[in-house]
Amino acid sequence: MPDPNPRHLLIISGGRDLPERARAVEPGLRTSVICRQDVVPRLVHPEKIQRLIVLRADAPVAEWVAAAEFVHRTDPVDLITNYTEKDTEKTAAIGQALGLPTPAADTYELVADKLRMRQRLAERGVDGTPARVVRNAEEIRAFAEEAGYPLICKPLRGVGSEGVARIDAPSDIDRALAWAAEGAAEMDSPEILVEQFLTGAEFSVESISEGGRHVVACITQKISEREHFVEVGHVLPAPVGAEVAKRIEATVTAALDALEITSGVTHTEVIVTAGSVHIIETHLRPAGDEIPYMLARVSGIDLIDAVARQSLGLPALAEIEKKVDARTDTAQYAAIWYACPDAVGDVLAVDGVDEARSMPGVCEVGVLRGVGKKLRGVTGSFARAGHAWAVGATPQEALDRARDAAKCLTFTVAATGMPGAFEDLSAELGYLLE
Repeated sequence: MPDPNPRHLLIISGGRDLPERARAVEPGLRTSVICRQDVVPRLVHPEKIQRLIVLRADAPVAEWVAAAEFVHRTDPVDLITNYTEKDTEKTAAIGQALGLPTPAADTYELVADKLRMRQRLAERGVDGTPARVVRNAEEIRAFAEEAGYPLICKPLRGVGSEGVARIDAPSDIDRALAWAAEGAAEMDSPEILVEQFLTGAEFSVESISEGGRHVVACITQKISEREHFVEVGHVLPAPVGAEVAKRIEATVTAALDALEITSGVTHTEVIVTAGSVHIIETHLRPAGDEIPYMLARVSGIDLIDAVARQSLGLPALAEIEKKVDARTDTAQYAAIWYACPDAVGDVLAVDGVDEARSMPGVCEVGVLRGVGKKLRGVTGSFARAGHAWAVGATPQEALDRARDAAKCLTFTVAATGMPGAFEDLSAELGYLLE
């Protein structure tokens, strides 16, 4: 039944289906959205939004604040949220201008600025991975003399694996620097970070925090291609032993404390090396790549609902914790695999979707680069062409089903180049059982 005094939620930067999910939690809720132009096509049921204000990608913070003040004068705002990792500095400024609570601007900055994150984690004894902002090849060489090769070079405030490159030797520096600079040109900062390359198994950790308490909802195993480290597959729950899981959870909760994250759903990426768990980065948002939906399917843990509830000032941690504690042996696993065609050029046709959807265990098939879109190789998460996710009785069965379904997708392309064959990385999962 709708609330007789419905509240008004101002959403910064869109959030896919989250505005709709918030309205489901609180019937009668009024929602307004301020976002960039590229977000609009991804909004679910935009016709249900009271007002939608679209700004240029390069609009300054003052313009975002002015737009929010206009909304507030027109229809007083009760709550403000940002369901994404973009435009967080605008969210903090708007919250301050309207006198509404948001995560502290410094918390946003600690998470977005990868060097500041590294410095804080080192200060608190969580992770001492060497890192430095660099301006040219000479500064990378100087850092390599201290940290040693290999290195990772990437945009300081990057997202989606854009502009990420590995440096194995001095001969790789110019290429990696140019690639990182190209990626950084699309970000909020042109600065470039280099850090020590870590070798090990990759995972992401989906957590929820409330009142400074943290609960790990799931550990997901990641599979990335080896040139730009774009994620091409995920499996959850990750096939790890109890001791490894305990070390991952302890490191992630320590990192959340160090970064002063006290509330919200977070997505943290880690690498487990021979003797340690290292933080790669963390995000003040749920995971992408369909991970929350896969988790809900196999466990009943709905982190999207939790985000919607928390954005309305409602508790969500206790319900998630109850389901985590009740979980015993996993009866079902979920996996996603991405279609990454080798061709570069314009997509003329996409076939095989119905065949992929009909395969055993397949839950969803999505085309990300449809007719009229451009393919440009596996250069970042936003360049992947399609995906399929599936469930299975074992991690390997789920992964095989997802991979086989994704292989059904065929893309007819007016090709202008071939970046090189995409390596099949999904033959077998690496199990960390100790």
